[in-house]
Amino acid sequence: MRKKLFSQLWIYFVAITFLMMVIVLSVFVGLLFMINHFQLLAPEREGHLFPFYFIIFLSLVIGAALLVFVGKRILQPIGDLRQAMSKVAKGDFAIQLKEQQQMEDVKELYHDFNVMVKELSSIETLRNDFVSTVSHEFKTPIATIKGYVQLLQNEALSPEERQIYLERMLDGTQQLTHLTDNILKLSKLENQGLGLDFQPFRLDEQIREVILFLQPKWEQLNLTLDLDLPRTDYYGNEEFLYQVWLNLMDNAIKYSPKNSNIYVHLKNEETGQVLTISDEGIGMTKEVADRIFDKFYQSDTSRKTKGNGLGLALAKQIVELHHGTIKVNSSLNKGSNFKIFLPNNLKTS
Repeated sequence: MRKKLFSQLWIYFVAITFLMMVIVLSVFVGLLFMINHFQLLAPEREGHLFPFYFIIFLSLVIGAALLVFVGKRILQPIGDLRQAMSKVAKGDFAIQLKEQQQMEDVKELYHDFNVMVKELSSIETLRNDFVSTVSHEFKTPIATIKGYVQLLQNEALSPEERQIYLERMLDGTQQLTHLTDNILKLSKLENQGLGLDFQPFRLDEQIREVILFLQPKWEQLNLTLDLDLPRTDYYGNEEFLYQVWLNLMDNAIKYSPKNSNIYVHLKNEETGQVLTISDEGIGMTKEVADRIFDKFYQSDTSRKTKGNGLGLALAKQIVELHHGTIKVNSSLNKGSNFKIFLPNNLKTS
């Protein structure tokens, strides 16, 4: 089918070009005939029309050569563009055409095509980003709810303990309900520049809620939590920041060995709030630490085998939407230290 289409293009192009040449040459031959018939030129010897016939023949040869040359210059780029569009139609958004073309129109056409493919690739990446982020972020609440379900199977639980576990499971289901809406909002924030809804809340209490929510995980590893959470009233987006602490605490627990320590310290400074979350886990190399907040970054280290880094990328995005910063200091086999700074006075930021 492709070869048939390409041959039809050649046939149409050759036919049109040849027809134009025939018309021009017919007019030229007609003029020569009229000149010869009416003896408008006074020949000095017979055969004076031979140069004109030679010119006609030479014109045909040159025209045919130009026909082949121009045909390749025009039809070959069209063929390449058609093949590239076929690949895009099959979902290959990595295809790019060489824009170094001699013809300006072809150069602009290839440039527009490359821009179009990049835009399509960006849209596809955004879609995959959303799907991957949702699947990644759902794992923590679901795993926590599963942990509480297993705890509830213990018949020796007191009614008070059972009620506490049920309430925490309810919190987990509510967290799942809000999660999709939050990710959708983040996508809009990133691509449409919508504003965050800031409200005052207790930052220290929110961090404690996250720690209690993850209790089945850190109790299973017999981790010791060193907490320093002074009363902190903060003005920000409570739902989004919850995801930040959830991601960071979940990572700290996930990569910590049994019977180790996790440090969670909140410090009230004049310009803002500083939270540090440190673990004694496997840590990471400098190369991984430099790119740990990048979306879709994958590493061969064991730290990346349990996740794809989207949780940290989401955490960084939320912190930056609060005009804050998040940094990591880590060494391989020596643990990691995450430091988050959230500025005050966001009402006027």
